[in-house]
Amino acid sequence: MRKKVLPLLLALALAVLSACGGGSRDGGQAAAPEPVITIAVSGDPTTLDPHKSFNGFVFTVTNQIYETLLFRAADGSLQPRLATEWTPVDETTWEFKLREGVKFSDGTPFNAEAVKFSLERLADPETKGPGAFIVGMIEEITAVDEHTVRIRTRTPFAPLLAHLSHPVTAIVSPTAATSGDLSKNPVGTGPFLLEDWKAGDSITLKANPDYWGGKPRLERVVLRVIPEAGTQLTELKAGTVDLITGVQPERFAEIDSDPQLSATKFLGWGSMFLGFNMKAGPLAQPEVRQAIAMAIDRQGIVETLRQGMAQFGNALVPPTVFGSVPDLAGPAYDPEGAKALLAQAGVATPLTLTLNTYEGAETQQIAQAIQAQLSQIGIDLQVVVTDYGAFAEAIAQDDHGLWLSSWGTVTMDADYTLWALLHSQQHGADNKAFYANPQVDAWLAEARRTTDDAERQALYRQVQEQVMADLPYLNLYYPLSSYAKNDRLQGEVYPFSAINLDLRRAEVK
Repeated sequence: MRKKVLPLLLALALAVLSACGGGSRDGGQAAAPEPVITIAVSGDPTTLDPHKSFNGFVFTVTNQIYETLLFRAADGSLQPRLATEWTPVDETTWEFKLREGVKFSDGTPFNAEAVKFSLERLADPETKGPGAFIVGMIEEITAVDEHTVRIRTRTPFAPLLAHLSHPVTAIVSPTAATSGDLSKNPVGTGPFLLEDWKAGDSITLKANPDYWGGKPRLERVVLRVIPEAGTQLTELKAGTVDLITGVQPERFAEIDSDPQLSATKFLGWGSMFLGFNMKAGPLAQPEVRQAIAMAIDRQGIVETLRQGMAQFGNALVPPTVFGSVPDLAGPAYDPEGAKALLAQAGVATPLTLTLNTYEGAETQQIAQAIQAQLSQIGIDLQVVVTDYGAFAEAIAQDDHGLWLSSWGTVTMDADYTLWALLHSQQHGADNKAFYANPQVDAWLAEARRTTDDAERQALYRQVQEQVMADLPYLNLYYPLSSYAKNDRLQGEVYPFSAINLDLRRAEVK
């Protein structure tokens, strides 16, 4: 009997191991890791309709579900996504060949009519999309045939291709957009689908089995809302989170030295700047703005406070962006000269000014540093820190003072930033400085019209040199983009910022 019992017990043991997934740490066959990752995000999206928001928390999710005609590769080049080819027809018209055999996740065919529908929906005032200006120059969209679309602008518009890579121009299912609610039930052509959304807690995405580029290797991606950066890091080290973004400067080396983790930093598309309301009050005086610029030790902020997680520069856009001027001269740190300038201008001190900014470790740290440095030249800076909504309302008022904010040139073309922040038509929109210079307006308009890159670059140099003379803004630095991950996650592509995270070929090992 014994010879029969042992084989039976062995067979039962093997069956139990097989049912449990099999394998062991000491030589047995290891179970394949579950293809699920968790990403920490600091805020919850307000909608999953890409046309009705202009917010990074939203685009971080929608970029996994929807796709644009073109996209920016990690090297900054424009690459095909839903469009496979594009050629100019004349100085105001581009023709796009569309990818064939693609369907939205609800089964609706992707075609020229879907492109026309989506871009017109974004531009439609009824949509109330804050990003409508991205396509505001488009005069007409024509579906030539099933897989060919032509886009005509009112006047020549050189940055059009760059604008069509912006996540707000995502192509949506016409069926779902007209008969459903994309804000809660998103339908795109992307690699992932919405599985679950627990507001304020998490969003769970699942792999799109019918994705035209092949089903992703990750079965699920969970985006957990964890507002505190310290808590995000704790969970990353504990293994309950696989990826965090915006690594704290003082913790970067600690993460990078952990054998289970990797930390990456690089220059992205962002800028951190100080804005001046030129409309009224003391800041309308050029000498006051110049003195403030001279009193701020921007290089010291980069080296000491940001600890290598930022790059100094005077231009409003970083060197990664077309139209940047990396060698642009700016005001040198000279607090004694700043005091003398205020005295020469007859400005009485102490001078009380207000600076608005929004909640966040970085903005609050920089605001406090500016406050301390301006006190050295007789300026009493009252710092007001609020949530982003209240901050946006405050700097929309005519009588606001200074403000501290970041900006991302998402299209990687300087027009996106310089037109928004500097053109006089943008008063009441993003030009919170109320800056108005007819020559700058003319240069910006000419840079949109010409398709010669050298001419555009020369015009953007003129614009930014004039800005340094007028000082509606003072660029402080370019924050480095950063993220940290558990090394079990492999194959992710992270260009520029979190909203561009590409998980199409990512996997768990």
